[in-house]
Amino acid sequence: MVDYDRIGYSPGIMPSQWIAEAVARGVIQASPPVTSDQIQPNSLDLRLDTVAYRVQCSFLPGPEGLQRKLSRFKWYDIPLDEAGTVLERNQVYLIPLTEQLRLPEHISVRANPKSTTGRLDLFTRLVSETGSVFDEVPAGYSGRLYLEVVPRSFAIIVRPGDSLAQMRFQHANAQFTDAETAALMDETEIVLSHNREPLRSIDLRISAGIFLSVRLSGEPDSTIGFKARRNTQPIDLRLLGMAPVRQYWERLHWRPSAPVILEPDDFYIFASRELVRLPPEYCAEMVPFDAGSGEVRTHYAGFFDSGFGYGRGLPAAQTAGAVVLEIRNRDVAYLIEEGQPLFRLLLLRTAEVPDRVYGADASSHYQSQRLRLSKQFKSSDIETEDLSDRGQERLAF
Repeated sequence: MVDYDRIGYSPGIMPSQWIAEAVARGVIQASPPVTSDQIQPNSLDLRLDTVAYRVQCSFLPGPEGLQRKLSRFKWYDIPLDEAGTVLERNQVYLIPLTEQLRLPEHISVRANPKSTTGRLDLFTRLVSETGSVFDEVPAGYSGRLYLEVVPRSFAIIVRPGDSLAQMRFQHANAQFTDAETAALMDETEIVLSHNREPLRSIDLRISAGIFLSVRLSGEPDSTIGFKARRNTQPIDLRLLGMAPVRQYWERLHWRPSAPVILEPDDFYIFASRELVRLPPEYCAEMVPFDAGSGEVRTHYAGFFDSGFGYGRGLPAAQTAGAVVLEIRNRDVAYLIEEGQPLFRLLLLRTAEVPDRVYGADASSHYQSQRLRLSKQFKSSDIETEDLSDRGQERLAF
């Protein structure tokens, strides 16, 4: 087991400099080697290896182990190469990752899809060799990692080295209590209103996180969301800014007198009404599903690195960003309304301030965002609406 006694960190999410040292020490191993571009302020991007397994169903390895279970439920192998491989909609794939772990006894791992992955409606979950839960790796684990991938709305084209998920390393308890969260909100500009005014603890409900809401209003006929079309061409993950929005999405426009009703099993993109700003001392995650807020899953990619919506020396009102909601409704049609609380944001402490900050030292397409699709789509189509499209669109409300 790796000797990691000289950790020198407080409880919390481990920072980028710890991740770099973990790579150097062999705690994180990979072939080809981990690159600096993979290291984010509080997380590490994970890369696909050279093969995907088409499996009969999703499963957890448990004590039986992944290889034995895979021998029972694997249908066939699919090579991944630089020409690109299509992963079909609603098919379950298990893909080995290039990264392996030899975790020390005091460090555990949690994983989540990357922002782009969630906005493409790619359902991904991290699996370890003997894991009994998804997206978690226990302290002291040594072995390979795998990613379960299920494209939901769009078929995708992937290659070896593509990154669909990221993992973060945690020492002890990282979550702020409700009392600590309230104190932070009262002393720091972490959550702002839609008109960029700081919100304090008295303004929002705090219960195992901060309750935030959805924005469904704007200028008349402005775009307030997107609904995924079905039976489209595959999306190549490496072709950035190329896919026409109209081919893959229906725009949802604001109509003051019309309700927004989510249809079962359709996929939607909306933005939060509130804006979020995370100084380097903090990071955050979203609660993926809250039955008390309706039978709605509000995101796939729920982690925010330190520095999201933050800019050194810049006012919070200038840099704070919206949370983009990746919504899939369940079972029955469901009404959502402007300002309706729809998800919770959990504030997490960092074990030490990272040596790189999201959006500054670690650039991102999603820094200081409002309503925004993934980076594969033409930004001009996202940010300015082509009025000629309107007659072609079937509104969801």
